[in-house]
Amino acid sequence: MPDRTGRRRFLLGVAGASLAAAVGCQNGFPTILGYHVGADALYDPNIKTVYVPTCYNRAFQTVPYRGLEVDITRAVVREIGARTKFKVVSDPDRADTELRMNVANITKGLVNRTQQNTIREGEIAIHLDVLWVDLRDGRNLSSTRAPVDRNVTDPVPQFDPGVEPIPPVSDVPVLIPTRIVGTGRLLQELGETNSSASKRAVDNLATQIVSMMERGW
Repeated sequence: MPDRTGRRRFLLGVAGASLAAAVGCQNGFPTILGYHVGADALYDPNIKTVYVPTCYNRAFQTVPYRGLEVDITRAVVREIGARTKFKVVSDPDRADTELRMNVANITKGLVNRTQQNTIREGEIAIHLDVLWVDLRDGRNLSSTRAPVDRNVTDPVPQFDPGVEPIPPVSDVPVLIPTRIVGTGRLLQELGETNSSASKRAVDNLATQIVSMMERGW
C-alpha cells in the first residue's frame, strides 16, 4: 500500500518552497514575483506624511449644507487612514505633502417627479477643487499637467531698442487645482433626506481624492 502521508508531506513541502521563492521582500516592502503588494503598490512609498488643513467653502451655505467643509475634511482624513500608509499630521513643517481643498459649488438637481409633481428622486452634487502639493519641491501631485511658469512668455517685439522689456509678473509657478464632483442620491419615498444625500456625496469625494493620490502606472 503506498505511503500517502509521506507523499502529501512531500507535495506540501514543494508548494511551500515555491511560495517562499515567489514571495520576497524588496527595500523593506513585501513582493510577489517581483511586484509590490498592498498599499505600497498603489501609493508612493517616498511620501510618509500629509498635512490636511480644513477645507475652504466659498459656496452659498444654507442649512443643511452649512459646515459641509468640516465633514469633507473628516471624511478625507478617515479615508487616507483606512486605505493608505500616509500619516496625517497637524503641522505643515513636519509634512511631506499638503492636501488643499475648496468647495466651489453645491447644486441640487431634479431627476424624477411623482404624479403629484413632487420630488421623487433628486441628486446633490458637490464641486470640489483639490490641490495636492509636495512641500519638498513644490510639485503639483494632483494633476498631470505641468505648472504654468509665468516667466516663460512669448517674446514681445521691441519697437524702441532703448526701452527695457516688461518684467515678468511672478517667478512662482502657478499650480492648477483639479476639479472633482461628488454626487449623492435623494429618494424621499425611501426616507432619504438632504442630509443623507450630502453624506453620500461627501463619502464619494473622499473616495475620489484618495484614489487620485495613487501613483501613476
